[in-house]
Amino acid sequence: MNCFTVDLYDYFGVKKPENCGCKLTCYIKAVSREVDANRKSPAMLVIPGGGYGFCSFREAEPVALSYVNYGFNAFVLDYSVSPCRFPYPLLEAVLAMNYLRKNADELRIDANMIAAVGFSAGGHLCGMLGSYYDSPEVKKIFKSDVSARPNAVILSYPVIIYRGKAHKGSFDNLCGTDEELKDRLQIDKLVNSASSPAFIWATYTDGAVPVKNSLAVADAYEEAGVPFAIHVWGKGVHGISLDNMNVYGQGGKNMITEASKSLPKWVKLSVEWLEEQGVYVK
Repeated sequence: MNCFTVDLYDYFGVKKPENCGCKLTCYIKAVSREVDANRKSPAMLVIPGGGYGFCSFREAEPVALSYVNYGFNAFVLDYSVSPCRFPYPLLEAVLAMNYLRKNADELRIDANMIAAVGFSAGGHLCGMLGSYYDSPEVKKIFKSDVSARPNAVILSYPVIIYRGKAHKGSFDNLCGTDEELKDRLQIDKLVNSASSPAFIWATYTDGAVPVKNSLAVADAYEEAGVPFAIHVWGKGVHGISLDNMNVYGQGGKNMITEASKSLPKWVKLSVEWLEEQGVYVK
């Protein structure tokens, strides 16, 4: 496997604001004549969570390698967090999509088969990328010459709403004290007929980002006529990621044993759903 890291601000020559900075870590499968030396793989952009306060490792490399195991080339976005504010995390996700599509041949990926998966606050960023990729705030800083819209998004216990059963800390870190912006960046309000199809999953017992978030955005996709799938497991703590020991130390055994037994199947289910959307290994 070929692994390397790209500074997206440097690559595109975009001025890096104070307190901001991002990198894209690339996981490219080795080429072999025994398989198919000319094959172009689907791509998965991984956006970890962390409440827009940090980027969780448990929702980064382990997730990327899980999708590599299913035949994807994977890319982890380590994006800017507080005190860096909107629109810079979204800008960086847009830069990542531009990098993937502009360098598809070198990265051995199909430019028309790029999905993104996000967790918690990273699910919010993934949701913005799927519905607000053409943000005017981003266009003022960087104008894409390719589409930044993912072919599909996977929203994992995502932060969606600001009012009611919400994770307000994520919105505070992203938007500061701007209440109008927090209201406007609720993902269920951003979803429209041009949004990327979405696979949504959550747990009923999530004590940090209530399942209401996932239900609200599923309803928004249905209203907009955008294809989606939703899975809600009965048990599982927030931030459960892959729900295996690759993402937990010894102290995490109870979290795994107390979660719904089929919860780790969400990755396989998402891959099956992606194939329905035309994102698959040829």
